[in-house]
Amino acid sequence: MYIPKNLDDALEYLDKNAPDAIPIAGGTDVLIQIREGKLKPKVLVDLSGFRNQLSYVKRIDGKIVIGALTSVAELDESFLVKDKRYLGFADVSAKFASPVLKALATIGGNIGVAVSASDYVTLLHVLNAQVKLVSVKGERIVPLEKLIVEKRTLAKEPNEIIYEIIFNETPENSSTAFMKFDRREMIITGYVTCAVYLQLKDNIIEDVRIAFDRVSGRIPGRAKKTEEFLRGKEFSLDVIRQAYNEVLPTEMKRKSDFRASAEYRLDMSKVMMKRALLKAKSRIEGGA
Repeated sequence: MYIPKNLDDALEYLDKNAPDAIPIAGGTDVLIQIREGKLKPKVLVDLSGFRNQLSYVKRIDGKIVIGALTSVAELDESFLVKDKRYLGFADVSAKFASPVLKALATIGGNIGVAVSASDYVTLLHVLNAQVKLVSVKGERIVPLEKLIVEKRTLAKEPNEIIYEIIFNETPENSSTAFMKFDRREMIITGYVTCAVYLQLKDNIIEDVRIAFDRVSGRIPGRAKKTEEFLRGKEFSLDVIRQAYNEVLPTEMKRKSDFRASAEYRLDMSKVMMKRALLKAKSRIEGGA
């Protein structure tokens, strides 16, 4: 374990020792991967000492900026869970593990894991989030959609760390919702997860974004054909039903495993999409 003196020291160490050295903060996933022999780093670079520096949720020039080391518990205390536009963050937290893990797990780590169970990734997709990466060579901003290229694979250099998550503030006539379904209520992976962003004007869908834990690959992604079908139409159950029955199945390729069949997951995806859109609409109109 290497404990850097400051962030510059951490970046320099990673630059000299990557990929044999990897950064760690909460460690809620990395330590499990090491224990199971799936990850074998020579050195762990402990970034947890920089929580004061990289743990924040701010409004800056029309954008929401979240420090990568912001924990789930800290997100719970931020303005995001009080603003109707961003209540999807409250939804994620309500289904996220235990209080102990909420205090340890970071939003940057949830992105870095890059698996279908990365619930914040699913939500951030519908907010068109970007990720700031930092190294000794400087910084660059990458759309989240392009950062995660495959399961546990990021378009990130080994010497870079996830520094911030950024997305534009959304208009007042919009909201978000996130839903996860499993046999239990807490500490669940989820058979299906779904996040939506909805923007309405006079009951017309001005904009909509819909993401699932999986659409066609093994990572969270957007149902863009379904979104395109819904944009500009009147918000109604008939329209939503047509979208999930006729359009969603053309772009969603679910797979069966020991937990659930592909057919079941597709059916649940339809249900979750409808419920999430209805929840977002209710929030826009002043509901919970």
